[in-house]
Amino acid sequence: MEKILKDLELLGGIHHSCLFKEDAVDASTFPSILDENIAGACRVIRQIFMAVEGMDLDHREVFLELDENLLIGYAINSDVLLLMMTDKDVNLALINTSIRSAVPKIRKQLTPDAVEETPAPAPDKAAAKPKRPGRPWHEAELLGVMDQLREGLAIYIGPAASIVFDDAYDQWYSEHGAQKSKVAELIKVLATEIDDKSERSQFLQNAVNIVRASAQQGAR
Repeated sequence: MEKILKDLELLGGIHHSCLFKEDAVDASTFPSILDENIAGACRVIRQIFMAVEGMDLDHREVFLELDENLLIGYAINSDVLLLMMTDKDVNLALINTSIRSAVPKIRKQLTPDAVEETPAPAPDKAAAKPKRPGRPWHEAELLGVMDQLREGLAIYIGPAASIVFDDAYDQWYSEHGAQKSKVAELIKVLATEIDDKSERSQFLQNAVNIVRASAQQGAR
């Protein structure tokens, strides 16, 4: 769990973070001397969320302004709270994008048995893979293309690209098995993370050029 928190802190402006589960700190990168204060802050933020829910509202974030920093509380679910200490001028849009990408990972680690309880049997999934149409990349070619796509995305959304890309890639690979004919699906998902229409168009064009260049090299 701490790895997920440390990945979030790779973004500029985030100093420390923790997960508060039920009534205790579950994982934290804050100095241990602050554990009691952090737990108290989490309890206050949880009470705020409970009050908001009691008014039939659906707010998931709370911002508390300190002398030189912000405390940002984000409700993962009714029992789990993500707390981050950031600079006051932190890029909130980037933070929100990163949190959206981290939440599925956090929930998965909080409920590790959920995968085992999934009724779909694994053998059926494995048997279905050979039936998928299309030709997959060779491993070296796939890694080269994906590294370029990740770097291309980072131009527009910064350090969050690493987290966003890994989540999108894992989902794409599980569904399409690295088929060349399905890479457009991955590119479309990545493009949705870019808010500016002009920059989104640039990314799409660059991504198409990357895939096209790889295909031409493979044909030689």
